[in-house]
Amino acid sequence: MCRDDVVVGDVVVDGLGGGGLVAERTREQVMRRGGYSMTVVALFLLILLASALPLPQRAVAIVPIAVAAVISVRELIRLQRESAPALMRFGPFLTLGFVGMLLLAAATQVTLYVPLKAYEDCLAGANTQAAQAACAQERQQSLVGNLFEL
Repeated sequence: MCRDDVVVGDVVVDGLGGGGLVAERTREQVMRRGGYSMTVVALFLLILLASALPLPQRAVAIVPIAVAAVISVRELIRLQRESAPALMRFGPFLTLGFVGMLLLAAATQVTLYVPLKAYEDCLAGANTQAAQAACAQERQQSLVGNLFEL
């Protein structure tokens, strides 16, 4: 609830800027919306923590990303059934956009893990600049080859 909201019985009257636009929502709708928002925030915090893990374990981030996608789709379906205004649907659509970007980033990291791990291992054993240059050349060939295999 905002500072302009007025509670009348079991209905919340939302005064938006004094322009005469008033929306009525029940307390249940307000509580449901808050529950969705808190759940999505908690999931994004889990995704942030999972992204700090080293790469093999970082794939765990896919689980909260998938859960956030499912919850957002369910929220969109619920809002559609209630004939909610388009502005209320903006949050779940935005969440789905972020989820798509995060899923693409996680999939890219998992896909390119093998050549990057080989490069890191090569650099760990390279003592000279010539050896490091050879590692960089091998990495470049490996990444390009891995992309064409997809």
